[in-house]
Amino acid sequence: GGARGDRGPIAGTMLSVTLALVGLLPRAPAGRARTGRSAVSRSGLLRMQEPLPHANLVLVRHGQSEWNLANRFTGWVDVDLTERGITEAREAGRLLAAEGLDLNECYCSSLRRAIRTSCLSLSGMDQCWVPLHKDARLNEQHSGFLTGNNKRALAEEHGVEQVMAWRRKYDEAPPPLPMDSPLQQMMVKDERYAVHNVSVPSAECLRDTCARVDAVWTERIRPDLLAGKNVMVVSHGNTLRALVKLVDGVGDGDTYHLDLPTAAPVVYPLDANCRPLQTYGTWGESDVPRHGRFLMDEARVKAAQRVMREQVERDVAISTVSSDGGDSIATC
Repeated sequence: GGARGDRGPIAGTMLSVTLALVGLLPRAPAGRARTGRSAVSRSGLLRMQEPLPHANLVLVRHGQSEWNLANRFTGWVDVDLTERGITEAREAGRLLAAEGLDLNECYCSSLRRAIRTSCLSLSGMDQCWVPLHKDARLNEQHSGFLTGNNKRALAEEHGVEQVMAWRRKYDEAPPPLPMDSPLQQMMVKDERYAVHNVSVPSAECLRDTCARVDAVWTERIRPDLLAGKNVMVVSHGNTLRALVKLVDGVGDGDTYHLDLPTAAPVVYPLDANCRPLQTYGTWGESDVPRHGRFLMDEARVKAAQRVMREQVERDVAISTVSSDGGDSIATC
C-alpha cells in the first residue's frame, strides 16, 4: 500500500498528461474563453484587462463562392465554394483555434456555401463534434430579379446608385424574380424547403431579411448565449448585417455601412444580458461603433470592405487570404 502511495503523484501526473493528449480533460465552462498563451502573445496585457465575457458570439461569412468570384448576385441560389473559399474557411478555423474559444453551438443557413464553411472552420478548430444547426431563416437575402446577374453589368444598365440601393438600402427591395423563371422554380421546388415547409420569397429588402433573422435570434441563438454558451453563426453578407444590427444596436439607415468580408471571423464578447462588453472600432469608413473584434488584421479587413463596395463598378473579387499570406484582389 505504501509503495503505491509513493507513486500516487507521479501516476496522477501521467494520467493528466495522457488525458490531455487524447482530449479527455474537462473543457472550459460554456461562455468562458480560454486565456492561453496564444491569446496573450497576440494581444498582450491590454486583452488581459478586458472583462471576462458571459458568452461569446462569433460571426463568420461563408468563404468565397463561385458567384462571389464571378461578381454575380446569388441570393438563395445554392452555389458552392471556390478553392479559395475552401482555403478561407480553413483559415477562419485556424484563427478561431488560435483565439482559444471552445464553441458550444454552431448555426448556419441551409445553403451549401455556409454549411461547408461551418464544417471546414469547425475542423480547423478541432471541434467537429459541436452541434451544427441548419436554418433557412439564415439564408442570404433573396436578390429578386438581380439573381444571377453580374453586378457591374446591372450598374451599366440601371445606374450605380440604383443598384446600390437595391443591394444596400434597408427598405428598398429589387423587383421580384418571376415565378416562372428557371432559377425561381429551382428554389421553390427544392426539397430542403418543402421538407421544412419554408416559403421561398421572390425578392427581399434588408427589412424583410431582418424579420426572419430576428426570429431565429429570439428563438434559438439568444437563449443559447443567455445560458452562457459560445455560439458561432456562419451565414451570408446580408443576414450577418441583420445580426450585427441587432447586436450592435445599429439604426436602420446605418446598415448601409455594415460589411463582413468572406471568412473573416468577428467575435462579440457579451455580458449576461447579451450586451456587448467592448467597442473595437467602427464599421468601414463610418462612425458606427463596432462591438465585435475581427480576428485578422484590421487593415486587411478595411481593404476588403472597400473593394466590396466597388463591385458594382468593376468586376473585382477580394479575399483576405492568399497563398503568400497577403491580401488578394483579383479581376473577375
